[in-house]
Amino acid sequence: MKWMDRRTFLRVLAASSAAALIGVHGCAGDAQDRTFPQGIASADPTPDGIVLWTRVETDRDREAVRYEVALDESFVQIVATGDTTAEREHDHTVRLAIDGLASSTTYWYRFEARGVISPIGRTKTAPAPGDDAPLRIALTCCQDYYGRWFHSWRALLDRDVDFVLFIGDYIYETIGHLNTVAPADRSLEIPDGLELYDPLKGKRAALTLEDYRSLYRQYRRDPDLRAVHARFPFVTIWDDHEFANDCWKDHSTDFDDEMGDEENRPRREAATRAWYEHTPMRPEFDPAAGFPLDVSIQRVLRWGRHVDLVLLDERYFRDDHLVPEGPIDREVGHFLQYSAFGSRTFVIKDVFDAREVLVQPTMLGAPQRDWAIAALIGSQATWKLLASPLVMAQLAVDLTAYDTLPDMFRKKFYFKTDQWDGFRSERRALFEACSAVENLVVLSGDLHGSYAAELYVDFDAPTTPIAVEYAAPAISAAPVNVQLEAVVAGNAFLQSFGLGNLIPAFDANVLATNPHLLHSESTRNGLAIVDVSAAEVRVTFVEVDEVTVPTGGVAREVAFRTPAGSRRIEPIT
Repeated sequence: MKWMDRRTFLRVLAASSAAALIGVHGCAGDAQDRTFPQGIASADPTPDGIVLWTRVETDRDREAVRYEVALDESFVQIVATGDTTAEREHDHTVRLAIDGLASSTTYWYRFEARGVISPIGRTKTAPAPGDDAPLRIALTCCQDYYGRWFHSWRALLDRDVDFVLFIGDYIYETIGHLNTVAPADRSLEIPDGLELYDPLKGKRAALTLEDYRSLYRQYRRDPDLRAVHARFPFVTIWDDHEFANDCWKDHSTDFDDEMGDEENRPRREAATRAWYEHTPMRPEFDPAAGFPLDVSIQRVLRWGRHVDLVLLDERYFRDDHLVPEGPIDREVGHFLQYSAFGSRTFVIKDVFDAREVLVQPTMLGAPQRDWAIAALIGSQATWKLLASPLVMAQLAVDLTAYDTLPDMFRKKFYFKTDQWDGFRSERRALFEACSAVENLVVLSGDLHGSYAAELYVDFDAPTTPIAVEYAAPAISAAPVNVQLEAVVAGNAFLQSFGLGNLIPAFDANVLATNPHLLHSESTRNGLAIVDVSAAEVRVTFVEVDEVTVPTGGVAREVAFRTPAGSRRIEPIT
C-alpha cells in the first residue's frame, strides 16, 4: 500500500460553501506549542492547489486532526475543511494536498488536534499557466542548527516572496562537526547514532530512523524556521546531509574508506523516510518499494507564462567519486591516506581531467539526465530555471604562483570534485544538449558562499555562454573560510606548509582563476532573493551577521541581473 496515494496524502476538493469545523478563536501559548511543536507548513503550489503539513505531539498511536483553509485570516470564508489522522507510523506528521483552489490567491490555514488549534499559516497558489505573472523566490540551502542561529530566516520575514526554494541540506546529520562546542540552547541530541573519530566530521552521526526523525523535530522547533514555514510555501529538494556528507546512492563517506565500503541501504532508507515525513511535497513516497524506487524528487513546477522550474536529484543516482579516499595517490594530489583531501577536495585539475574523460561518471543517471534535457528543451516558458543542489560552474584554485609552497602544492586544483567539476563529461553533455535553450538560469547552492557565473560548454576554452548560474550562500552552515581554517588547523601536515595563510585570498584567487565567475563571497551566510519577470532575472544576495551568536541582522546586499536573451550577468550598483 502506497502511503501517499492511499492513506496520508489526502486529496480534497475545496468547496466554497464548506462549513467551519474549527472555532474562530484558537488556543495559543504553551498548549499550542506542546501540541504543534514543529509548527505548520505549506509547499509545492500549483494553480489550483497547495500541500499542507503539520506534526502533532502525542503519546497515542493515532490522533484525530482537523484542518481548515480560508480566504481570510479570521476564517470567515472557509473554502476547505476536513478530518485526517496523525499516526505513529509516520512520526505523527500530517500531509494534505488541497486541490480545487483559485490561482494566484493567498489562503490561510490551520489545524486542530487534542482540542488545541495550531498557529495560523499563510500560503499562496501559483498563477495560471498563461498568466503574465512575475515570480519572487528566496533561494536557500544549508541550515546547520548545532551552535549556529538562523539570522537568514529572520531577515526573510521582513520581505515577501511567492515561495522559498530550498535546494538541500535542511539538516546536518552530525553533531560536533568542525570541533564545534554548542551552548545548551543550541545543542542537539542523536538518540542512537554512529560514533565518529574525526573531530572535523563530528562526534556522532545519525544512523537510525529515530536519529533522523529526532534531528528534524529539533530543527523544526526553531522559532525563526517555524515562522518562515508559516508565512511562505516551500519547494524543497535534498542534497547530501539529509543522509550523509558527500554521499552517493546509498553510500556514505564518514570514514573515507578506512572502514571499507560504506554502503548502508537501511540507513539511506531511514534518512529518506524521515526527510519525507518532515518535508511537505507533492511526489509520492512508497517505503515498501525501497531505495531507489521509494521516491522521485525530480519534478517541474510551472509559474505562469514566464517560469518553468526544473528540480534535480543529484544524490540518489550518482556514481562514486572518481578518486578513492583510501590509498595515497600523489599524482592527483591525494597525499593523505583515508582523507577527502586530494580525493574530493583540492584535486589536481589536469590529472583529474584526463582520468574523468575515460570513466565519465554520472551525477544524474541517464534516465534523469534525459528527462531534464527534454524538460528544458520542451519548455515554452520565458525562463527555464534549473534547480541544482550543487554548483555547476567550474571552480578551480590556482596555487602555481605561490613560491613559498612546495612543488606538490604549486598546482591548479579543483576546489571540490563532489560538485559538478567531478562530473565534467556529463556536465558538458548536458550543456551541449541545452545550448540552444534561451534564458536558462541555474540556481544552486551547497558551497556555503555566494557565487554568480556564466556557464560554458567548455570552461577551459570558452566561446559563448549557454546559461548563467546564481549560487546561494548557506543559511547558517560554516562558510568556506571557516571550513578551510578548521581543516588546516586540524592537520599538522597541511599547517606546516603555511596553507592557512592563503585562506583570506580564496575569493580573489577563484575570481582570477575562473574568468567566467563574476562574483565570489565565501565568508558570509545568508540567502538570495530571485526576481523573475518577462524582461530579466534579478538576484540579490542577502548577507547576514555572524551566525554563531544569537542575534544578528542583514550585513550587506549585493545584486546582479540577467536580461532576457543575454546569457550574461550584469552587476547592479
